[in-house]
Amino acid sequence: MPGFLLHLTAPWQAWPAPALFNTRPTMRFPTRSALTGLLGAALGIRRNPATGTADLSELQPLGYTVRIDRPGSQRRDFQTVGGADDQTVPIAEGGTRSGNGTLISERWYLADAAFTVAVRCDDTALTQRCTRALRAPVFPLYLGRRGFVPSYPPLLLATIDDPQEALQQLPLNRHHTPAPLGDDPQDTASVEYILDTDPHDGGPHPTRVKDTPLPGRLFTHRDVWARTRSHPARQCLEPGQDWLDRLDTYFTKKATAS
Repeated sequence: MPGFLLHLTAPWQAWPAPALFNTRPTMRFPTRSALTGLLGAALGIRRNPATGTADLSELQPLGYTVRIDRPGSQRRDFQTVGGADDQTVPIAEGGTRSGNGTLISERWYLADAAFTVAVRCDDTALTQRCTRALRAPVFPLYLGRRGFVPSYPPLLLATIDDPQEALQQLPLNRHHTPAPLGDDPQDTASVEYILDTDPHDGGPHPTRVKDTPLPGRLFTHRDVWARTRSHPARQCLEPGQDWLDRLDTYFTKKATAS
């Protein structure tokens, strides 16, 4: 199935999971709702002033396969709101909270993570619209929170016949972990994939996640399948090598071979 590739990396990312007010966790991979919102921002899909929500239904046919190049690490941010009699927190009914209005919350983020995403769809007109918009987005693009801007432009490859196959060949944005001293050298790297369709390989059962957007700021569940695949260690970055330099080498060799 045709589509395109995204690469999402930044010092900080946040992919919100179901939460209470005082604890806001992050998923360990980009959610469908966040990826849909990213493309919606690039396309310039605006919120309806009457409802306060955007109609993203035109992006529903898109499918996503996430390759976790670097899982990163989860970090906690301690936050407070309010804290003085004249700075208490507003409430929905109007006015402010009575008494000491200080609220405490924990926000969880991903540090130093990197993901490559295969976006696929039979509607080539839709995928071409998305890739054109990603080259010149209408609204700023960010990775879960407005302050978390991508380290690189998200669009990696546009209009390819099989983006999922390209994930297997594209260099990994990670360094290879050498074998412990005395062990045999490892010539493969284990990489986790998050699939939104059943691979029919007899592997582990899917996990239910609530990240599929519906109209009115609502979400529904979907199944995702986590699978670990082996890549040649040569697809990893060399010591001190930058991701863009690695990509340049890869595409130069590919163009020469063709």
